[in-house]
Amino acid sequence: MNSKERVLRTISHEEPDRVPVGEWGIDHDHVSRIIGRHTHWRNRKDETIALWEGRRDDVVESLKQDCAELIETLDYDLITVGMVPPKGYRVEDPPRKIGDGLWEDSQGNRYKYAASNDSIMSYRQSPAREEISDEEVDAMIERLADFDRSRFELVAWIGERYGREKAIVFRNIDIYSALMSPFGGDQTHALILPLIAPEQIKKLHRYAVLRNQLMIDLCRQHQVLICMQGHDFGMNTGTIMSPEVIRDLYVPLMRDVNTYTAEQGMIPFFHCCGNIWSVLPDFVAAGYRGYQSIQESAGMANEKVKERFGDQLALWTGIQCETLIDGTPEEARREVARNLEILMPGGGFIFGSTNSVQFGASTDNYLAALDVVRQKGWYR
Repeated sequence: MNSKERVLRTISHEEPDRVPVGEWGIDHDHVSRIIGRHTHWRNRKDETIALWEGRRDDVVESLKQDCAELIETLDYDLITVGMVPPKGYRVEDPPRKIGDGLWEDSQGNRYKYAASNDSIMSYRQSPAREEISDEEVDAMIERLADFDRSRFELVAWIGERYGREKAIVFRNIDIYSALMSPFGGDQTHALILPLIAPEQIKKLHRYAVLRNQLMIDLCRQHQVLICMQGHDFGMNTGTIMSPEVIRDLYVPLMRDVNTYTAEQGMIPFFHCCGNIWSVLPDFVAAGYRGYQSIQESAGMANEKVKERFGDQLALWTGIQCETLIDGTPEEARREVARNLEILMPGGGFIFGSTNSVQFGASTDNYLAALDVVRQKGWYR
C-alpha cells in the first residue's frame, strides 16, 4: 500500500496498513535540523529578505529541494504545498535595514522583526472601508483571467514528482480573505464588518467562488488530492464571531467551493484552531471530509470529536502544539500513545501536530512523537 492509497482508505473510514503521517506546516528551524542545512521552507524572515533582494528563483528552488528531502527523510504520506511568488517577482522599493530588526522603504513604510514566529511584519495597513461597488467586484472577477500560473510552480513540481504515490495537499483554498481583504483595515475592522455590512461582504461571494474554482482547476492539473482551506474561526472558549454570522456569510461559500472540489475529483479539508463545537456540524454539512488543527486545549477533546464526527471527518491530529513547545520527549510519547488508542479504531485518523510544528518548538519532542507512530501506528 503506498501513501496515497493509505490516505484514501483513511478518509473513507477504513483501516489502512498504518496511520498516515503529514503536517499542515513544519517551520524552518526543525526542517534545517532534519535535513542538515539552511532552508527557505516556512522561513518567513529569510524568505522576505531574499525576495527584497530579487532572489525569487533561489527561494523556490530551496522550497522544492528541501521539501523533497524532508518528506523522504520523515516518510510523510501527505505533502502540504502552496503558491509561490510569480516568475520575475521583484519588489520595486525594497526596504533597507535601519536598525536591529527594523527596515524602512523610501516612502517611510516600516517593517519590524517579530520573534514570536520569526517573521518580518509591516507597519503599513490598507485603509478600512465598509462598502464595495458592483463595478469593483466585476473588475476583480475580470482580473482572474490574468492570474499568473507560475505561482503554481512548486505545486506542479511536487505533483509531478510525488502525486502518483503520495497525497498532495494544497493549502491555499481561500474561504475568508477572498471575502474580507478587499475591505482593508485591521482585525478589529474585520470582526465588526460582518455586523454592520453583511450585504457588502455577500457581494463578493461570486468572486470568491470563481477565484477558488480557478485554484481548484489548477490543482486538478497537478495531481493534488486534498484542497484545504485554513482560517481560525475559533478561540479558547468558542467561535471568534457568532455562529449565526459564520453560517450566514462563510458557510455558503464553503459549501459552493467544496461541491466544486468534489466534482473535480478532489477532497475538501479544513484547518481551524479553537473551540468550534457550535459550527462543526455546519462545516460537516458544507461538505468537508477532513479536520486539521483539533485543539484539545480549547475544549476540542479528541475522544468527543471522534465519537461525534469520527464517521464523517478524517481527524488530522495527534500531538498538541503546547506539548511540542513546553513538554518533554517522554510527555510527547505518552500523549501520542494515548491518541493512537483513541483515534485509530475504524480508520479516519491522520497523524500530525494539532496546528503546525511551530518555530521555537522542540524538534526532539516532535521526533519522539513520530517514533511512537512508527512503532505503534500499525493496524495489522
